[in-house]
Amino acid sequence: MDILHTPTIMLSSFATLVIFAVFFGLAWRQERKSLELLLWSSAFSVGAIGFVLLTLRGDGYNFITISLGNALAVLALAMIWLGLRAFDNQSLKIASALFGPILWIAVTYFSDFFRESVTSRIVLYSILIFAYSALIALEIFRSDNFRRLPSSYIVAFVFATHGVLYLARIPLIALWPLAGNTAAGTAQPLWYQLLTFELFLHSLAGGFAFFALVKERTQQRYKLASETDALTGVPNRRAFLRQLDAQLATGAVKGALLYLDIDHFKAINDRFGHAAGDQVLIEFADIVSKAVPDDAFIARIGGEEFAACLPHVDRPAAIAIADGIRSSLEERRLGTTKGVLSATVSIGIAFADDHADSHALISAADAALYAAKTAGRNAVWSMDGSGAPQFAAGPAGIDGSAATLLSLRPSRSGVAPRQPSAS
Repeated sequence: MDILHTPTIMLSSFATLVIFAVFFGLAWRQERKSLELLLWSSAFSVGAIGFVLLTLRGDGYNFITISLGNALAVLALAMIWLGLRAFDNQSLKIASALFGPILWIAVTYFSDFFRESVTSRIVLYSILIFAYSALIALEIFRSDNFRRLPSSYIVAFVFATHGVLYLARIPLIALWPLAGNTAAGTAQPLWYQLLTFELFLHSLAGGFAFFALVKERTQQRYKLASETDALTGVPNRRAFLRQLDAQLATGAVKGALLYLDIDHFKAINDRFGHAAGDQVLIEFADIVSKAVPDDAFIARIGGEEFAACLPHVDRPAAIAIADGIRSSLEERRLGTTKGVLSATVSIGIAFADDHADSHALISAADAALYAAKTAGRNAVWSMDGSGAPQFAAGPAGIDGSAATLLSLRPSRSGVAPRQPSAS
């Protein structure tokens, strides 16, 4: 007796595949650069065509309904796997995706054994479905990008479960063989009815899970854009303060905070133009990013001001890193249409174990930065244990009356550079 009507379930699965094919196709039309949307739309379309062919099969072997119909179903799963790789910006393994469908067609068409044995075909088909389902689940678990998206675990679960259930068909077909044509409404074993219903649930859950993935990625991109400085590509003030508060809340060894200000930046813009000033900011962000440890986080606070939090870094190491940044910028040269530009930076350092919250820590680092500016710039100053700023590193012989250390070399015309105003 049929508890579940298999043809009705298959029709429902077909309708589900068509709906998702249309929706992913419409989404791709709005975002043509998203190859994964096109692949998923195509996968659901191919799967729907495969379902139609499978419902037309008779009791005997037929190339169109058996070989081609099942091959399209396997290909649909392979294309879903390709879509996940495109979603994760991985290379598409076309040969691997086509191997399963081609193998199915070749074996079922050229082998008399497989043409005449329903059981052998179910065993081979189950193995192929398991293999591609496992690839999809593994694609999720091996990628850091997917681990940031909660819906990716739903995708992994849906396809891992689907693969395992299809693998379970191998012993089940041996214990409880099928009764005639599975597409004609013939009463079938309960396990076959339940697995056919699982296929419907799998199609439904898989389609919605992919939509959830796309939505979560879009939200992640908007959040990243809202917390990233568009010019330099480093985090902005908002993101930095959020991460700094989280770091201080851990109560662990908190390290140092560097507050950095490019010297006489307004003079750079006035002398060389804003495009050159933007390039200085980009170059400086690159210098800072490469100089700090892997667990550090940096940001452009605003204008020509940057900040860097160095967790678990002691005083000598923080001063050494800051002075490395200072000397790297001093040595960097930027060619412009108005001459060769070089800039310097002043840096203030405060230490988190001396301050209770982010506001106090930033204020202390800013006070050290102000002392560096007042003393002549192009130097590193830090707050000592008593809360007073002191010189930490910089050019030999620096004192409070030091002249500007911003080099504005003249162009080939020989025009003397302007002395920039203090800033």
